[in-house]
Amino acid sequence: MRNYYVFNFKEEYFNLYKDYPSSLFHILNSLYTLNPKNNIYGFTMFNQLVNKIEKEELDRKIYIKYHNEVAYSKQKNEHIINNFYQDEISVLTIKNSHILITTNKNSSSFFKILTNYSKTYFVCDFVNHDYFWINDIKILV
Repeated sequence: MRNYYVFNFKEEYFNLYKDYPSSLFHILNSLYTLNPKNNIYGFTMFNQLVNKIEKEELDRKIYIKYHNEVAYSKQKNEHIINNFYQDEISVLTIKNSHILITTNKNSSSFFKILTNYSKTYFVCDFVNHDYFWINDIKILV
């Protein structure tokens, strides 16, 4: 299983780091592995970089657009893709600070879905050191 964290970066940081995603990943990774004694510093730094995600609004938009799809379902706060043809099970959970995608594949159908909502989404898998801008997924697919 892979866990992808999706962050909605502020426009100025998107413009600054769009050609340097590895630098941005290193900043986020240092915040992710930050000593709990430094939580206030990490929280302040994180809030300077990212926009709050409008959780209810995005949740509703995704549900309305995809609720008729065969492979899509929603249970409480989790959006689920269970695609038997591609052997994919992905779960998307929207938080105010980030979006979490848990999947059994190296990629998720949710990546393509999220391209419709913001170009400043930055995706990270901290365990596997995988990262990319959401719009770059069009190149990968």
